[in-house]
Amino acid sequence: LMGIAHFSLVAVSSVLTALSSLVTIAPPDVNRDIAFVESVMFQTPIREFDRTRFMLRRQYKWFDWSTDGCSAPIVGSEGRSFNFVAACRRHDFGYRNLKLLDQRYNCTDAAPGSVCSVSSWTFGRFWNSTQRQRIDEQFNRDMLDNCATRLRSFRVRCEAWAYTYFKSVRAIGGP
Repeated sequence: LMGIAHFSLVAVSSVLTALSSLVTIAPPDVNRDIAFVESVMFQTPIREFDRTRFMLRRQYKWFDWSTDGCSAPIVGSEGRSFNFVAACRRHDFGYRNLKLLDQRYNCTDAAPGSVCSVSSWTFGRFWNSTQRQRIDEQFNRDMLDNCATRLRSFRVRCEAWAYTYFKSVRAIGGP
């Protein structure tokens, strides 16, 4: 009897799990999407961002979760005195998704509840120099947060690398 009850419970929970994946996708909503990007970029601690990004990626599929790391030639995203992998992932998320918000919502032809048609959008409403600076400054804070976890002997070198990365993205990152 116990085996039948267990089998039934497993079967029912499997069906419910399968049905939960059939949830309808909400129509595009600029305010909801901006709030999500703001929350992920500026309100979520970096460790939580890195720990939950795969779950968030499954829940919020239309956002751009791709990353190329820090794309720093030779050095990469980590070294003996630093590890900026998580900071680089979030930095990529910010840049890519503010550009994506412009592509989705910064046009004149989108009806309420829809997105821009191909080639009808422009950068500037979401992806602009002010927002880029905010993302770059968050990147710097995220890197320094990593440096704060380092042994004292590595911390100064880590902070020097953070300064170098920050100055590099400010010099070559866009508008």
